[in-house]
Amino acid sequence: MQGISVITNAAGQPKTLTIDVEQHDQSLDPLVNGLLDLLMQKTEDTERQEFLYASGALANRAYSDDEPEYTDAHLIERNPNYRPK
Repeated sequence: MQGISVITNAAGQPKTLTIDVEQHDQSLDPLVNGLLDLLMQKTEDTERQEFLYASGALANRAYSDDEPEYTDAHLIERNPNYRPK
């Protein structure tokens, strides 16, 4: 098909699918658009997961093993050093 090519491995199984989004057969638009939407969603999900993992890893490195255990009560405790302007 025009604008779509498949590269196979030595065993003849599909390895790489290439779609020229400007030159493909227009009857394949729903398929091409669906694949592009799926790839974009997968990329966003993967990036978010990687960001969350990296953020957690950095937060864990910020505290040593002998840090006191903080509870929710500590999060709402008034800061005695805070001076509003």
